[in-house]
Amino acid sequence: MNFKETVQSKTFKGFIIGVAFILLLVIVFQAGKLVGLRKAEFSGRLGDNYGRIFDDGIRPPMMIGGMMDSLPGAHGAVGEVLKVSSSTLVVAEPNNLEKVIRVSSTTAIRKFRDTITILDIKVGDFISVLGEANGQGEIDAKLVRIMPK
Repeated sequence: MNFKETVQSKTFKGFIIGVAFILLLVIVFQAGKLVGLRKAEFSGRLGDNYGRIFDDGIRPPMMIGGMMDSLPGAHGAVGEVLKVSSSTLVVAEPNNLEKVIRVSSTTAIRKFRDTITILDIKVGDFISVLGEANGQGEIDAKLVRIMPK
């Protein structure tokens, strides 16, 4: 057999498809590991910075029965506003986890179709936040949307 016949054979094509399938599985597995690592890092940073963020010096009760109850999402928050300042929001999620949201001049803040400012957000409002985790266990908001109760 010469090289051209070998490349055109069914065995060679099956081998290439098998190698491609295994490579795809490895890529998907690595992507899953990276997502899990990102969530775990965010959860750890949130716990490490909890006292600094909330000024009470107490670490949150995140361990239940020796295992993590659940890892918080690192790319957003949904819940009730507990505190509003000129550049941050504190949000209580339904699972009783409090998250600090950093708002910058580039953050889009919306109520229905209207654009508003952070000063228009009141304690007790329900919001949905999309953003990215930072190194302090906070979320740098890209979009904040006030939702009707």
